[in-house]
Amino acid sequence: PQDMESFVQSSGDDGLIVVSFGSMVKTMSIERLEVFASSFARLRQKVVWRYVGEKPAGLGNNTKLLAWLPQNDLLAHPKTRAFITHAGSNGMYEALHHGVPMVCLPLFGDQPTNAARVVSRGLGVKLDFSTVTSDQFYQAILHVVTNTSYS
Repeated sequence: PQDMESFVQSSGDDGLIVVSFGSMVKTMSIERLEVFASSFARLRQKVVWRYVGEKPAGLGNNTKLLAWLPQNDLLAHPKTRAFITHAGSNGMYEALHHGVPMVCLPLFGDQPTNAARVVSRGLGVKLDFSTVTSDQFYQAILHVVTNTSYS
């Protein structure tokens, strides 16, 4: 969509972060929402976050919440710098295909194994969804965005 492309282009050289925790995650605690939102607000990049629910109080102007993302298209976009994911198979393979580094926060099923593979192959980092702090999350995003070994 044109408004999405305008938002992505407005990121300039800083680029875009794509965020999706999959279709199985319908809600999350206010505490988790605020951890993620406050981390995103500190970034220079624009953030597109697939999330339906209450808007977090700490959400920055750089972050757009959407009920649906053209995920593969966004991961293919030259301005995309990182993918924050639950490490589900589809999104993980899309990010791998497009060479986008990942911050993995696995939740259940095959996701912990997928995240471990991402880390062991030097394609991203893994964090604990339930316990990660805002600063740890922010630092992990900066790490994959600025460390050239991931690009």
